[in-house]
Amino acid sequence: MMLGLSQAWVRGLAALTTLGMFVVLVMGATVTNTGSAEGCGRSWPLCNGQFVPEFTVSTAIEYSHRAVTGVEGVLVVALTVAMLGRWRGDREVLVLAVLMLGTLLLQAGLGAGAVLVPQSPFMLATHFGVSLVAFASTFLSAAVVFERTREEPGASRLAPRRFRHWVTGVGVYVLAVVYLGAYVRHANVSLACADWPLCNGQVVPSLEGPTAVVFAHRVAAVGAVLLLAWLVHLARDSGIGQRTAWAGFGLGVLQAVSGAVVVWTRLGLFSTLAHAAIMALLFGALALLTRQVLASGTRSLRLGRRLWGGPEEVQGRLHKTERQADRGDVGILDHPHDEAEHRQWRGTTRRSEPQLELTAHRQLDALDASPAGAQIAHADLNWLW
Repeated sequence: MMLGLSQAWVRGLAALTTLGMFVVLVMGATVTNTGSAEGCGRSWPLCNGQFVPEFTVSTAIEYSHRAVTGVEGVLVVALTVAMLGRWRGDREVLVLAVLMLGTLLLQAGLGAGAVLVPQSPFMLATHFGVSLVAFASTFLSAAVVFERTREEPGASRLAPRRFRHWVTGVGVYVLAVVYLGAYVRHANVSLACADWPLCNGQVVPSLEGPTAVVFAHRVAAVGAVLLLAWLVHLARDSGIGQRTAWAGFGLGVLQAVSGAVVVWTRLGLFSTLAHAAIMALLFGALALLTRQVLASGTRSLRLGRRLWGGPEEVQGRLHKTERQADRGDVGILDHPHDEAEHRQWRGTTRRSEPQLELTAHRQLDALDASPAGAQIAHADLNWLW
């Protein structure tokens, strides 16, 4: 049974499902860049009204894409069942499993709609964006499976709030850049700027019509590379996700170079496929970095709750201290520092989750200052997982 699979089999299933989703994405780009979208005519789920159609190049490309997507659907369902069977009580697992399965179904539905009814470039670009989210969710699901089935200590540091905001914002920005690039491709205006790095021989071309759209995509892509470099800086400062941030930056640079090659080769097939494939890997790396950063905050907040309790428990302890002091039981204030802390507590008797999170962060920093403290922190975090 699926639930009886060994950990090695579950990891293998997760890796195979991720690879399959990547292949589906690249094959979808192949359909677009070879003009094979109507290789099966306006027929779906059959191909030209047949289960196995007659062979032509465009038909073979479109039909193989549908077949691989069907196999990937089976893998996604199997991985979803395996994940929920093992960790049904884990909210992160539940969210990723639903997102992985849901985006695959949405991707298939958009693909069927593109076959049955002619779609605008906006909808076709949305199809590619959903494909990226489907790949990223599958990639993160695989990362969770490998993490849960291997006894590896979680990160003991809390990512600064600024880092968490930046990584989320950059992820949204990159997705917008991808959408704009997909629109450029599906609107067939990729060569509105006929050269690179200049645009029609100019640093800033005439911003009209398709030229303005393509130039905006190029400027936005430069901004994405700069933002990815900024994430590397933030990762180095926080000590979280450094390798992932560097991978994202490297893929961002490679993506920009592949975009130049697309122009130089006049939309050569292999260059356009490489452009789409690198974008998928870049988005996967950025999704993984986002998870590493946000998960570190969740783990540290949970650790803070374990050490000090929730807001109600903290409030109760502080009020108890106040009542003791008000009754004249000054034995607890036998040190000047105690009196100062008491005065501070009187002004902060209600602590919100962000305040507890900050307290957890400070506690972890203090623990990390000594080898023994680091061991305690890792032990606490391992207990949480």
